[in-house]
Amino acid sequence: MDRGPMQKHDLLIRFWGVRGSFPVPGPDTVRYGGNTSCIEIRNNKHILVLDAGTGIIPLGEKVLRENIHMNGEKLPITVLLSHTHHDHIQGLPFFKPAYSKNYAMYVFGPSLLGRDIEASLIHSMEPEYCPIKLKDLSADKIIHNFEQDQKLVIRNSIYHPQLYSNHDDVKDVNPSDMVITSLKSTAHPTDGVFVYKIRANNKTVVYSTDIEGTPGGDSELIQFAKDADILIHDAQYLTEEYNCPNSSKAGYGHSTLEMACEVATKAEVKKLVLYHHDPSHDDTVMDSIEHKAKSLFPDVSAGREGMEIRL
Repeated sequence: MDRGPMQKHDLLIRFWGVRGSFPVPGPDTVRYGGNTSCIEIRNNKHILVLDAGTGIIPLGEKVLRENIHMNGEKLPITVLLSHTHHDHIQGLPFFKPAYSKNYAMYVFGPSLLGRDIEASLIHSMEPEYCPIKLKDLSADKIIHNFEQDQKLVIRNSIYHPQLYSNHDDVKDVNPSDMVITSLKSTAHPTDGVFVYKIRANNKTVVYSTDIEGTPGGDSELIQFAKDADILIHDAQYLTEEYNCPNSSKAGYGHSTLEMACEVATKAEVKKLVLYHHDPSHDDTVMDSIEHKAKSLFPDVSAGREGMEIRL
């Protein structure tokens, strides 16, 4: 879906992959899409990518088409990984800009299970798992841990993103620059997942995938997402799936639509997007999930591939 050129103060959010667990392309998922987790956020020239599931593959194709004549100027792309389960990194070896010297890639993510994010990516692309090694991605790249006590600043005036301590008094941050902070949730096995808050142009987007609700709502997430313009929240399971006596999904690290709506209500966010759809949920099931969610929260949509939101 193309809505024309961005305006100077637009914050553009584009959904490239909305599934969890594994991709399910096919006739039953045409309207919502089958690719796994990937969201693009654009603010002027810089591209921010949230997770690198299979949705990052068509994103890469689009980036190459848009920048076929670059006049030697490198385009910076920042990838934020919530964690390194397959459905959040499986598209990275097939992201075509990663093989071009026309791009500079900055990859940030949490250090989990005692392993740096770079070590985790190297391990995931060893020959027994993948025909391509991380070192084969020939674009200029920097891979760095993102700690919960840090913030990432992506300035429009500076080529590369910069990490600071949350306690640093950071100077020269303009309203149009992106400032990103994180919250570690331990709900997703085994060592948790990062929730990200992106602020720019006096707007706030919270990306909360692979998170499991708690009775009364996740108080830390509610506080973290307070008054956000957009909350993107995991809603993988139906309540009957989550509570099924014979195959309960409780403890799997994912939420129901009711859990997502409760967080959105208590955090007083403006818009909720349901995300990380179960691969077994076809378009008909997704329609019913969205319909039910609309009875619980005033402005809610189930995420769809190609969906765009401009703030």
